Amino acid sequence: MDIAITWNVAQARGDWTFSNGDLVLDSALRSAVLVSLFTDRVAPETITTLDGAVGFAPAPGASGSELNDRRGWWADAWADTPIGSRLWQLARAVKAGQSSIPREVEAICQEALQWLVDDGVAASVTVNAWWSTVNRQAVEFRVTVLEPGQTVPQTFLFSWAWEGI
Repeated sequence: MDIAITWNVAQARGDWTFSNGDLVLDSALRSAVLVSLFTDRVAPETITTLDGAVGFAPAPGASGSELNDRRGWWADAWADTPIGSRLWQLARAVKAGQSSIPREVEAICQEALQWLVDDGVAASVTVNAWWSTVNRQAVEFRVTVLEPGQTVPQTFLFSWAWEGI
């Protein structure tokens, strides 16, 4: 068990869940998925072809300036693999075509969740993303995690909304 985290799509933030003044407990796997997806991973120095296809651009400005915000967690400077995801970079993306951003969401989420497989927490992780039919400024995505020795995977549904697309 782990502390329950509730994701607020409208505010793009998560918070601990309380009930009657006590922290609520939840699945450790669910908490790991939430932290992995919704913690800002440091942006790479250069963009990939897929990043470029959705309109990502490298952060402008001189190194160390406020304009060159690559985010990330300070302790990642000493880590082999940074934590979190690059979903925050979608604020720099433009809606071009029907499939490029959902494919980018899938790639970003796979990158963020790969540690689950590498560390043996999961036998497999798959991500499927699509444009929301309810909110045209949102991408919905499903994360399916199969734990080692299990036959039934756990499925988590999320939505990522932003302005300007």
